[in-house]
Amino acid sequence: MFSKTALTSLFVTRQAPINICNRGIANIPAHEYHIRFDQRVGRKRPAQDVLDRFKRLNNGMWIHAHPGRHKLRYMKDETWQKTSLYYETCTKEQCEILDKLMTPYWLRPKHYPNDPYSQYHVRHNINSPRVDDRGNFVRERKKVLLDDSTSQRFFNDC
Repeated sequence: MFSKTALTSLFVTRQAPINICNRGIANIPAHEYHIRFDQRVGRKRPAQDVLDRFKRLNNGMWIHAHPGRHKLRYMKDETWQKTSLYYETCTKEQCEILDKLMTPYWLRPKHYPNDPYSQYHVRHNINSPRVDDRGNFVRERKKVLLDDSTSQRFFNDC
């Protein structure tokens, strides 16, 4: 029916040549790219890399240190050395992604004595999330109460 060479060619699997990456990037484990769940309890597990590298402020923003701030400092100019010690804020999309990677425990506001980040917890002159320092929603304008004739003429709740 089949010759011996035809049968062996059916069972031989071809493997692609191995591509060796010459770049110096650390291999990040595959489980760090998605949200993990605890098998015993069934709850979401917080990503430890996020907890190590980022800090969530009480107003919902995330900050992180300047990447590479300790690399070859003697070669950098003074402006870079000064600004590299500042904290950077994450964008809105990054904050949403980091919130999804955390459990509700880490999303709650935390209050520590002698907190070095206390000056960053309150946002000044920013109206986008309309909340006050206690986290309560603040309306931009007062509610307008209409009399019955106006509400019946323009608004039909039926």
